[in-house]
Formats: sequence, C-alpha cells, structure tokens
Amino acid sequence: MNKKIYFNNKFLEFFDTGMQLASNEQIKIYNTLTENSLFEIEQLFLNEAHTTIIKINYFYFSTVLNYFKNKFKYIEAAGGLIKKQNNYLFIYRLNKWDLPKGKLDKGETIEHAAIRECEEECGVKDLTITRQLPSTFHIYFYKNNWAIKQTFWFCMDTNYNETLIPQTEENITDVKWFTKNDIDTFVLKNTYLTITDVLTEGLV
Repeated sequence: MNKKIYFNNKFLEFFDTGMQLASNEQIKIYNTLTENSLFEIEQLFLNEAHTTIIKINYFYFSTVLNYFKNKFKYIEAAGGLIKKQNNYLFIYRLNKWDLPKGKLDKGETIEHAAIRECEEECGVKDLTITRQLPSTFHIYFYKNNWAIKQTFWFCMDTNYNETLIPQTEENITDVKWFTKNDIDTFVLKNTYLTITDVLTEGLV
C-alpha cells in the first residue's frame, strides 16, 4: 500500500525515493522538507478549497506523521477484514459500507482492540487473526480541534454461523457478508478511500 494521509477526500501521497517528479499548477512536489515546508503542507492540505495534489518524498513519511501527531490529538483505533470461506464481513454505517473498527481502550493491545470492536459492532465470534495489514491515517475535526487517527488493520478468519447483530448505538444499521464480486459491485462504489486501500491489501 502506498503511504497516504487522508483528509476528507484529499490525501497526502508519499512517492518512492527513486522517482523524479516535478511540480506544476496542479501538483506540488516536496523532495525535501523543512519546518517551513511542513507548515505550508499543513495549510494547503487542511484548506478544503485548495485542490492542489501534494506529493512528498517517501523518506519523509515519519517526519510528516510525527509533525501532525505533535500538533494534533493522536488517536489509535483497530479493526478487521473478516473472512468466512469466500465471504467478507462489512457494516453499513452512515450510508456507507465500512469495516468494523474502533478506538483502543486504555492499556489495550491493538490485536485485542481489533477483535473486541469486530465482535461488538457485528455480533460475530470465534475470530482468529491471520495477518496484520498496513495502517491507515486520516485527519478530521474532533472536539473543536484537529485529530489524526491511525487505524491498525488485521485480516481475520471465522467459522461463525449464527445471526449477526449490528451495533445500532454506533449507527450501524446492517451487517452483511459479501463475495469478492459483490465487493466490486456494491462496496467499492460506496465506501471510504481508506477502506478501499485496506481492501486492496487484504483481498490478495
């Protein structure tokens, strides 16, 4: 997965250090970073009216991430892409298909949080983590300030055959198994960019 940091439908993209890119009116390229350029990136990126594509040398991903983590509230969450035979589990929340996930409790491991959130949001049981996927990152407005959330993702297996129960208090109205063809037909047309990235990595 290419490293990205999302804000609404925009993202900072980090390009391979071997690529030679040039800026133009539509694309702003950062091959090196300074404190001034970090501030400039923040101002451009979080301005919803600004449509310039921002690409940053992959070498500086940690620098940019730590810059936002130090300035904004940092939130950790965890979730799962759950597989049962040839089907994958999705939740329907706020009019979009999504994957179950949620914030870590104090002192909780990312693995435990991922399983707990999947169980709570879907009513599914008997989950086994099979591998960890790359994290996703997104910035949003939270309690009168900015926050950056890192979501840790895991592939999981289950043989659970009982009725699934959506966690309605979390605005989840449906929980459904989809085949890969169904995901292409229904989910990818109505989901978040971060979820698309998770599926790109998890459905291989």
